[in-house]
Amino acid sequence: MIHVFVGTKAQFIKMAPIMQELDRRGAAYNFIDAGQHAGLTGDLVRQFHLREPDVFLRKERTNVETIAEAIGWTWRSLGQVAFKRKQVSQRVFRGESGVCLIHGDTLTTLLSLMYAKRCGLEVAHVEAGLRSYSLVEPFPEEIIRLIAMRYGDLLFAPSEWAFENLCRMGYRAKSVNVGGNTIEDTVRYAQKHIEKAGHSLEPYVVVTIHRVETIYSRSRLMMVAGLVERIARERKVTFVLHEPTRRQLSRFGLYDRFSQNPAVELLPLQPYLHFISLIAGADYVVTDGGSIQEETFALNVPCLIMRSKTERMEGLGENAYLAEFYPKQIERFFDLLPSLRRRRVERSRPSSVIVDHLMAWA
Repeated sequence: MIHVFVGTKAQFIKMAPIMQELDRRGAAYNFIDAGQHAGLTGDLVRQFHLREPDVFLRKERTNVETIAEAIGWTWRSLGQVAFKRKQVSQRVFRGESGVCLIHGDTLTTLLSLMYAKRCGLEVAHVEAGLRSYSLVEPFPEEIIRLIAMRYGDLLFAPSEWAFENLCRMGYRAKSVNVGGNTIEDTVRYAQKHIEKAGHSLEPYVVVTIHRVETIYSRSRLMMVAGLVERIARERKVTFVLHEPTRRQLSRFGLYDRFSQNPAVELLPLQPYLHFISLIAGADYVVTDGGSIQEETFALNVPCLIMRSKTERMEGLGENAYLAEFYPKQIERFFDLLPSLRRRRVERSRPSSVIVDHLMAWA
């Protein structure tokens, strides 16, 4: 049996094309929702025409948003894994052996690895080999990646660079270069089903910031605020807000400041297909999200990455530029903006390659 274990919005988005490919081939799989972003993922199931998950680990249909909620949820899950192995095997994996497909570097990644290993399953890690080479940037993602790569049995690298990282770590024998990130398949699907309603008729920039190390740092958040106001003097800004970001902006008095600026539009999180439409039509994007960096790469839209380090190479030196929270780097982005475009390359179909390797367990 193939078990697909996801829990965050990004994981649903990036694993959806794999599940679509499994459905196309008529392969049986067990769809497990860890519930980390339970308030968002139901809509994604509908947008990607997936079936409802077979297993829900959280009864609450709300997101795990605060640090306190994340710690509590993690400890409860660890207790289940440690002391209720038989119940976990029956309830989560339906008493089936096989391979558990996990993704990325989130708390769900760590928990899904532990659930699967505790129940004796093989583990296949999608998006393996990404490295920032800093344990604190991003935290805890870099640590979770290292653990998942160490204990995973099959590692799917999204690029030659990621594959070479795995080889240097001694994991060549269990690693596969699938030739691209599954987000390429996701964006390809989105472009066929894109929602174009509500586009601005004037030039605009999309901003979305959500990482803990950004929004809980006053100095970094103030730098983002200054950047938004600078952009707003030239173009309309569509600021798409995660709920923790909205709370932090309010805490520092920035939300009201933005809401009074006629050139800044504050939006809640958008349905995925509409969000892809927003990105595709933007002059450029400002983000600290790794997945959005990858989406701008697939769409060939210039991107300013508001992070100190990134574990993703997609777009760097082409359509994307790393700000590193240095004012001079931000100025350099604006200088380079007219030339920030992706080179023409053949689009891959990584989800199909991944499913080829999973069919032995179908």
